[in-house]
Amino acid sequence: MYLEYSGSFDRIRQRYFTKVVRQLQSHGCRKMLDYGCGPGDVLQLCQSLGLAAVGIDNSPRSVELAKSRGLSVLLGDADSPALRGEKFDAIFLQSVIEHIPNATGELTKLVALLPPGGLLFLSAPTPCSNFWDDPTHVRPFTPRSFHILGELLGLETIEVNYVFAYLLGLHLESAVIYKVLNLIPAPLGSNLVGLYRKPSDAQR
Repeated sequence: MYLEYSGSFDRIRQRYFTKVVRQLQSHGCRKMLDYGCGPGDVLQLCQSLGLAAVGIDNSPRSVELAKSRGLSVLLGDADSPALRGEKFDAIFLQSVIEHIPNATGELTKLVALLPPGGLLFLSAPTPCSNFWDDPTHVRPFTPRSFHILGELLGLETIEVNYVFAYLLGLHLESAVIYKVLNLIPAPLGSNLVGLYRKPSDAQR
């Protein structure tokens, strides 16, 4: 699923990913891990924007597609031996944590790969009407749960926002917004984004 996109949706995705990568670069990111990288769309964008990036995914098909595009991708997850001893300035997870039964546990392992001041960027869906149409979904998220997630991980929350507002340069995080958007027959999209920073005084 979700390996190929086209038309206006793909153009919006590319605009969104470009904004994410440039934001991470503005915070000093020079090396990024794309966790759950799929076929490597974000990794390819990183190449064009001059950001060193490595991807990892647990889908052999996705890894094969990404490697066929000449991208640096690993097959595995947060327990992969290939990640031991590695450090990344930023870790990016796009539409991943809603598929993980113990997202906090998985993210804790990833946060260990960040140096003090390192960044974590998450995006995940809210409880929209078609969330459970995907049988691999485990749980949706809300603005409040994104804040709590940052607290549980011991991270500083820089921003919690909706994707559409993030693209427009606005800051919105009221739960009322996703409840209203999810009533619209053709949903405008109510996915969340969260940007977090590992405290400068955290242990390496």
